[in-house]
Amino acid sequence: MSLTTPTLDAGVAPVTRATALQRATRYEWRHLTALRSTWILLSVIAALSLLAGLTASIGLEPGTAPSSWSMVTAFQMDAISMQLPLSALLLLPLATGPVATEFSRGTARTTWLTLASRRTAFTAKLLVGGGLGALSALGGTVLVALSATVSLAVSGTAQPDWAQTLPGLLGYTIFMTCWPVIAASVVALVRNRVAAALLLVLWPLLGERIAGLLLRLVPGLETLAGWLPFGAGRAAMAVGADTLPEADRALVQALVGSDLSTGTGTAVFICFTIAIAALGAWSYIKKDAR
Repeated sequence: MSLTTPTLDAGVAPVTRATALQRATRYEWRHLTALRSTWILLSVIAALSLLAGLTASIGLEPGTAPSSWSMVTAFQMDAISMQLPLSALLLLPLATGPVATEFSRGTARTTWLTLASRRTAFTAKLLVGGGLGALSALGGTVLVALSATVSLAVSGTAQPDWAQTLPGLLGYTIFMTCWPVIAASVVALVRNRVAAALLLVLWPLLGERIAGLLLRLVPGLETLAGWLPFGAGRAAMAVGADTLPEADRALVQALVGSDLSTGTGTAVFICFTIAIAALGAWSYIKKDAR
């Protein structure tokens, strides 16, 4: 199969798929960064990250360092208790926008004709969304760490073992990279921004809990309850929970809703993301725009 797209001008060198993808990705990135809403939401994440770091010393005795779990929780914007990181909820409009706007405004066909490949268009949206999620996670973490370091130093409190927080940061970054990919793919499947947003919020909060309860009622399927995707994602982020007192550890485990290890949870969530992205690509590529 040829890896080039013919051009109308025979004197112009053909555009390879890699070049087309690069151009589409650059366009999606410029479009996203040109939106005022992008900077507003990122500013909110930055402000909350700074606040989380500044409050790290509250309630600690002088010379006592905060636990690695408390810092991981600050990095992840309380992902376990909220069932989703607050940063993921804030990024939801940006994650769903590139696909939803095309269908709501009827511009999808124009995009497809311009790029001559629906696959290229959708891939570029996923790459830019995933990149934005990763950058927001890493940027927010840097702000938490910097503000926490200053706050702890000023209050005379010992610094935590930052190295122990790195696995939690990795799980959080992977989750935030996958989240926009999932969001865009769900929009491509349901073709409705409001329905997609409700599904992405309610399924991790309630849907998986109900599904888990139902699975546990069916003989032979009860083990599947721990393999549901967002429970697996929370398991990937629950690094350091084993250092908590027994009562707190039991509470965290109940909130996670999965018995998977960190590594297995990460693998399950990544596989789920790939599967949803494939379905979203099929819907975006094969179906006519509405």
